[in-house]
Amino acid sequence: MSKESLDNIDAKLSEMLTNSMHIYDVSMNCLLGDTNLDTVRDDLYATDKAINELHREVRREMIVHSAVNSRNLDIPLLLSYMTMSKDIERIGDYCKNLFEIAETGNTFTKGENLDSYIELRNDIGKLIVYLQSCLNLEDETKIHDLITLGSSMSTDLDDKITALLENKETIEYPVSTTLFYRYLKRIVSHIVNASTALIMPTDQIDYLDE
Repeated sequence: MSKESLDNIDAKLSEMLTNSMHIYDVSMNCLLGDTNLDTVRDDLYATDKAINELHREVRREMIVHSAVNSRNLDIPLLLSYMTMSKDIERIGDYCKNLFEIAETGNTFTKGENLDSYIELRNDIGKLIVYLQSCLNLEDETKIHDLITLGSSMSTDLDDKITALLENKETIEYPVSTTLFYRYLKRIVSHIVNASTALIMPTDQIDYLDE
């Protein structure tokens, strides 16, 4: 692909992550803080629509490039960008799902677990920012570090979900808390999947452990 095409796609992916981080911050503030849902709802859903439109723009960019350069296509690179775009779009969707938990009236602003929730919020937020910084990195070590960190965090979240499903923990909102952890795990998983697209051979993207 031409450098201009690559730069355009990288810019759109980066903007998608910026918007995802915005939805993530708003949703988590609604769950863990005292943000009034009515004041942020329109902005949140408008931002989600912007992510979806950017996702479509990335697809169009690749279609145009394919048509213009049909005799000299870099198929693996196109597939990598397609995978990344979809994963980032899904990050935005799961961030929106967190807001939908708050809309049910459930809140995590009280109780002994609040500090751990806030720490978890911050750690996952840093992963989103880290992925955004990796879009233009040529240092594969940093991308591997992101994958390792995200994979470890995903395992920890899985353990929390299992403990709740097996009634090993007593908690005030077991259903909403299970969904909370589940959506966070999916966000982390899509961050890891998008990261694999930066460095893995095409046939290994999304199949890190296989």
